[in-house]
Amino acid sequence: MTGEIFGTHRKIGIRGTKGEPEGYLYQLDNRSGVMVREACFDTGKGGKPFRILHVTDLHLHAINEQDEREENPAVYGSLQHRMAFRNRSTLPNLEKVLALVEGFDQVIITGDAIDYLPWGGLQLLQEFGGDRLPGVWVTVGGHELTRVMEGEVPDPTTLESRYGILGQYWRHDMAYCSRILGDKAMLIQMNNGESRYLEGEYHRLLRDLDAARKRRLLVLLFQHEPLCTHNPAEKEVLPLRANDGTGTCNFCDSFLGCADSDEMTKRVCGLIRRNADIIKGVFCGHWHSDFYTQIQGFCTQDGVRVKKDIPQYVLTGNMYDNGHVMAITIK
Repeated sequence: MTGEIFGTHRKIGIRGTKGEPEGYLYQLDNRSGVMVREACFDTGKGGKPFRILHVTDLHLHAINEQDEREENPAVYGSLQHRMAFRNRSTLPNLEKVLALVEGFDQVIITGDAIDYLPWGGLQLLQEFGGDRLPGVWVTVGGHELTRVMEGEVPDPTTLESRYGILGQYWRHDMAYCSRILGDKAMLIQMNNGESRYLEGEYHRLLRDLDAARKRRLLVLLFQHEPLCTHNPAEKEVLPLRANDGTGTCNFCDSFLGCADSDEMTKRVCGLIRRNADIIKGVFCGHWHSDFYTQIQGFCTQDGVRVKKDIPQYVLTGNMYDNGHVMAITIK
């Protein structure tokens, strides 16, 4: 399926080939110049394919009249010191992505949709995300939960109050939601924006995985931060393409599910790893470069534990270059 999703546009190869979907990266040779990665999952069931557009790390920013009235000291401290992604500068890349959404069954933004938490950033997300994409999923990232971004003034508000603010703009459950696509797949979005999973996510995931197994659905997970792969060969993973100056990255034991993670997070990561037969992909952002890794998972077949890897696709931030997307096909 690689190369067919945007078939009306000529593609300029950046890395890899069509036969190497994990590492294939191309740029659309049109007015947008958006860079694209693809992933394809074949259920063997035939019929209509489903398509998901994955975008991450929009880092939208603006200050509006409500911010000016409120004069939160942390927001204005960040405005003074935070030079990157200011004043709607990343909005053109979101506009380019919005021009590509026709024909997709689901659009998912995996966190850091805003650069930090002024009201103006949320207004942009609502106007250019939710209002124009009514069914869009937006997972919570770390940037949504803070007003201090390179600023020097502490935020006087609580984390609970900031979740309350986000809840006024989110159109779905921020902690967890799932959707079934026909007889083929279950999509699940989870909140790990605090570098942990929240109470309750484990049981909701457990129920959904049981339901997916009974209905013979493959499962794709979407979240902001990557998981530890527990793969000793991935202590120094090179990016497929680097942004933000990142070099190699330790995916083996540096992310969620590592030795320092809290017990709930370890439980969720363990649940994901031991359902490797139905979880076919984990999609995330956070690291601002393109990576492909493999989470060492397992499953039980006829009472025997079988090792099985789960592909993990880390997508670079949409605020770079002319925008970045991952186009996912479920056949």
